[in-house]
Amino acid sequence: MPADVLEARGLGKRFGGLAACADVSLSVREGEVHAVIGPNGAGKSTLINLLSGDLRPTDGKILLDGRDVTVSGPHQRCRGGIGRSYQKTTIFPERTVFDNARLAAQATRPGALAMRCDGKRRADVREAALAALAEVGLEGRADTPAKSMSHGEQRQLEVAMVLATAPRLVLLDEPLAGMGHAEARRMTGLIASLKAGRGVLLVEHDMDAVFAIADRLTVMADGKVIASGTVDAVRRDPVVRAAYLGEAEEVA
Repeated sequence: MPADVLEARGLGKRFGGLAACADVSLSVREGEVHAVIGPNGAGKSTLINLLSGDLRPTDGKILLDGRDVTVSGPHQRCRGGIGRSYQKTTIFPERTVFDNARLAAQATRPGALAMRCDGKRRADVREAALAALAEVGLEGRADTPAKSMSHGEQRQLEVAMVLATAPRLVLLDEPLAGMGHAEARRMTGLIASLKAGRGVLLVEHDMDAVFAIADRLTVMADGKVIASGTVDAVRRDPVVRAAYLGEAEEVA
């Protein structure tokens, strides 16, 4: 069985008296897409923010390739092998496609002055940026200003920026949001390809995409995990069926 890239043990996050996440445990293996679904308010966004380091857990532990990163900040987790995208596209619109990927690659290089050096002259940075663009299918758009691309292409670019950091774990927060059918189909294929040599944790509302590409599925409700396993097993789970009446639209 492939090794766990990520393991979350008993994660909890309280905001005052509100438990946004409570005793959440899951793992992401190398070579798999693990999707997390649930209704609005289920705790999905809190979970992904805990895993990326944007929030610090109140309880529990987070392991990356067996290393405890529970108290590490976002920049430390990025350099340690966790890359993430956000619900809202986060790119540099005035810069070229290549510059966006290059800046992401450069940010993970060691040294306090890494971002001040001329990354265009560093062969390792250029190679990482170009390889990331090729992986998402944007190698032919390297000189294009990012602001001139479609929404779907900008989301592809954001994924390339994540890949340029050489992640072991890719966290994708609703990557299909706002896309048309053709763009969503392209992005779904891209997400499926990302698991080669990595683990992918996907938070997504598009159930057709989730069922098509997820290897394992975790369902959350009210900040807790109510089911986790293979897609077929979770869809047959009586707790999930009782909670969502067997309707995919209710799980979205």
